[in-house]
Amino acid sequence: MASLDSDSLFPELIPDPPPLPSPSVGPKASSLKPKEEPPCPPSGQLILGANKRNPMLSVYHDEGHDQFLIYHGFEIIEIVPDDPQSAAFKLMLGRFYNCGFKCRSLCETFSIDPKTLRRFGRALKSTPEEMLRILEGRRAARKITTEMGSFARMRWPGIVAYRSYGAAERLRQELQTVFGIKLSRSGLAPLLRELQSPAPVLPQAPAPEGGLPSEEPFEKRESGTQCSATEPTGEPAPVPADKPADSIPPGPAPPPQTVQGSPFFAQDPAPGSYWCEHAGVLLFARLLGAIAKVSAPPQDILAQWLAALWLDAQNIEQTKFLNWEDLELILGPGVRYPTHQRDQLRVLSADPALIHALFGFNQEQLGESVSTDFYFDPHVKHYTGEQNVLKGWGPKLRFADKVLQSDFLHTAQGAPIYFETTDNFADLRERFLGVVARARTALGWPADRVLTQVVDRGIFGDEVFERVAADPYLHLITWEKGFVAGPWEPALVSGKTVITRCRNSSTNLRSYHFEYFARPWAKNPKVCQIVVQATNPQGRIIQVSILTDDGTRALDEIVKLMFRRWLQENDFKYLNQHFGINQITSYRSVDYEKLKGQIEDREVKSGARKALDQSLKEANRDLARELLAEELAAFAHADRQKKSQELTAQWEALPAGDSAERTALQRKRKILARADARYELTRVKRRERITRGHTVLEKVRTDLAATPPTESRLDALIEARMVKLEPQTKRLMDILRITARNGFYHALQPFKKAYDNYRDDHGYFRQLTHSAGVLEVGADEILIHLFPRTQYGGGLRRIVSEVLEQLNAEKLEHPKLPGRRLRFRLAHRSELDLKVRIGH
Repeated sequence: MASLDSDSLFPELIPDPPPLPSPSVGPKASSLKPKEEPPCPPSGQLILGANKRNPMLSVYHDEGHDQFLIYHGFEIIEIVPDDPQSAAFKLMLGRFYNCGFKCRSLCETFSIDPKTLRRFGRALKSTPEEMLRILEGRRAARKITTEMGSFARMRWPGIVAYRSYGAAERLRQELQTVFGIKLSRSGLAPLLRELQSPAPVLPQAPAPEGGLPSEEPFEKRESGTQCSATEPTGEPAPVPADKPADSIPPGPAPPPQTVQGSPFFAQDPAPGSYWCEHAGVLLFARLLGAIAKVSAPPQDILAQWLAALWLDAQNIEQTKFLNWEDLELILGPGVRYPTHQRDQLRVLSADPALIHALFGFNQEQLGESVSTDFYFDPHVKHYTGEQNVLKGWGPKLRFADKVLQSDFLHTAQGAPIYFETTDNFADLRERFLGVVARARTALGWPADRVLTQVVDRGIFGDEVFERVAADPYLHLITWEKGFVAGPWEPALVSGKTVITRCRNSSTNLRSYHFEYFARPWAKNPKVCQIVVQATNPQGRIIQVSILTDDGTRALDEIVKLMFRRWLQENDFKYLNQHFGINQITSYRSVDYEKLKGQIEDREVKSGARKALDQSLKEANRDLARELLAEELAAFAHADRQKKSQELTAQWEALPAGDSAERTALQRKRKILARADARYELTRVKRRERITRGHTVLEKVRTDLAATPPTESRLDALIEARMVKLEPQTKRLMDILRITARNGFYHALQPFKKAYDNYRDDHGYFRQLTHSAGVLEVGADEILIHLFPRTQYGGGLRRIVSEVLEQLNAEKLEHPKLPGRRLRFRLAHRSELDLKVRIGH
């Protein structure tokens, strides 16, 4: 029987043949009701077809991919824009979900999350208000209503006309006052972007020459880098660094980088009392006054940055949280705005003489503690930015990633004295001698001064020992890599020593005992090997090996230097937490293409050779696996053959009537036969893989022979478009950071000795340096009443007062008022009389 379709049963429903979207058709054109021919329906590509759960509906994408065409059978019933943010799009998905369409198909077709799809479906079944909230999505959670937007547009011109600086904050406060809704700065950001958008350009008469420049974008005004030129507070309007000089209005203006208006630094400071939020930083008055004079002309901004570091402003951006009016009482007019600070930082960091002067200044503060023994320690900062910088091994990461390298030299007491910031272009073994040589120059050490460098890791290598042994003015102490401990022989011991360490106080001591003997190193007789057996207070014993080229130095000194290496390791955490040594400071970079000719290139193993070596390793591994499988399968096959012969012999030896035993033997023979059949089948495929493996291996070996083993490292980096972070600005700020660290440690020592509690002595002293206070200005002296934020008990208060008296005996002077002595005392809140004058 012939099959019937709808066309043969209902010929009157077949329309004239218009251009139809394949495989669907357009609207019906009934021959029973003649009318004007309908327009051609849109055509497109089927993206969601009919199935068991959806027998009638289908969705097409139009040719322009701008809208979806929804068909019910042959009828187009809806056209929806291809815009995930449109309400029609969301309603369509909600209807499909509620109709029982397969959720997975909808998610894959329309690239939507299942949770969002279910939310659209629930929205259609909810109240109109709830449906509107769900369909609006994230925008529904915004607090800014239409009325608030209209109010803001009306008030914004007046707010900006009064004062551009702080306009956003004043608008936010007005909205909160009028509408009673508390807004955050991020919640107000979309409205601010709309208010700041430039107005449409209208035809107007040409502006006269020398006219006022166009107004800066609002974001710059809000960041604190610009304020109105007619600001009622009297503060000057700083000039943006990126604005051309010819666009600045003519006329006299104060220097843009200074903050004017404090009455303290007049020709003769008026006697009186001044409240100062940062009075405690005057404990470092000697350093603040001296660091600005390290170069000619003096750079007052160096004292400003140093004080900011002591006040926990670890970078320039964080200086905005300082009280600038009170800081002016200590340092005089300063550079307030971050943009101008960054500009000066770039200028100063490009001066090598200033960098060397700051290193020398830091060395002078360390005084007699600077000997000839130093800890050389590479410090790694993990870089998480987008720039294509070199990768290196991160000890904390335990894998290679983008890093910024800093090579530090610390004194034998653990104080940082010199460092260089670079990347991983050259490894530590290549950088080591260059860093030591440049440290001699920067710190003014004579060429014949014998230096001993203690290195914990990364320096092990025959070429390093050869070069150090050839230099009579340099010695190296490091661990032996890969040393295997053996039985300890007391007869070989040539000496013993003890290292005593304090825990929480000077009386809480722990002793570490060491036995050692020396012998020439088997790999290089020029190097001395010191084998040490160390015992900690818990009785745990380890055996290590120390290598050094200094064969004349006392062994106990070498052992103590090596085992005290954690002084600078522990200091890095403190440096980072309180002084921001890991701050990148600047994200500016330079392409390696521009560094060509400035850095020393070298030949390294080529990337293509490394890839081929890896391919050769993988090909050998795969082929070895197949050959091993072939050999094991052959052994198993021979074993089965032997067992089959034994079973055949047993079969023939059985009597004719023993059917049960014959059945068991027959079953075992069939199992062996099937195994042999599988072996023959898999053996053919395995041999094919072995043949392909030999072919791949031969091809890799041919490619290896044709590939150069080395390439220029610099050319490879240029081809990969690698960049190097600009290290100069970070280096200048890091010099100030280590200077701040060393200055803080020096000032802490009297308090540390008197308090004798090593758990929180630095915390209490840090709070003292952060104290607010009253500056009582006299003709020859400034009395500083300190009000610490921390509650000091009776004993601690007595200790702090004694430390302040010792400081008064040093006769410190105000950093900006030579001859005006400073005297500190610990005040109490009960000494204050509070009075508030409310201006109208």
